[in-house]
Amino acid sequence: MQNDGIRDRKRRETKRRIIDEAVRLVQESGFDAVTVEDICAAAGISRRTFFNYMDSKDEAVLGVFPFVFSAESLERIRTTPSGNMLELIIASVDTVDEAYGPTPEIRHALLEANPELLHAEAARKRHMLIELGTALNDHFQRFPSDLRAGSEAKRETHIVLGLFRTALSRYLWSPAASGCADPVEGLRRTAQDITTYAQELKW
Repeated sequence: MQNDGIRDRKRRETKRRIIDEAVRLVQESGFDAVTVEDICAAAGISRRTFFNYMDSKDEAVLGVFPFVFSAESLERIRTTPSGNMLELIIASVDTVDEAYGPTPEIRHALLEANPELLHAEAARKRHMLIELGTALNDHFQRFPSDLRAGSEAKRETHIVLGLFRTALSRYLWSPAASGCADPVEGLRRTAQDITTYAQELKW
């Protein structure tokens, strides 16, 4: 049991060291000039160890994405009737243990200085949103009474996805602005702010 605790601590330390060194190298030289081998050398690990902890170079720089949808959470979205699909999505999202990364300020500076990281960030979200969109469309096919925009499932799926994507991007840009330490609650409050604002728009 004690050995498990030591192993977990060492894993956390290794992951944080990889990210810290990747951020430092990219700040100094730029994303394109830094290789996985450079990061491995700076962190004192092998290439194999790097890929045991990280999916890609951009993940090492931007940090671990804090939210995922597991098979179970996607199934919950498919099969749970709801009058508020945005709330159902946020209640179903899973948080990632040790979602460590650079501070928001450093992250913003890295994204601004390295446009290729913006593409990597978008790609990380895209896969998650595709899976979520499929689950949403399945939900509306199963529960047509949950359609709120008075239209077909595909159109409403796009609307709900757009709201969630906006809330997710806004939260990730400045987690502290939500005023909440818990990531899911912070995401929920951000979504509430966005939908309240939309309701107050006059056309």
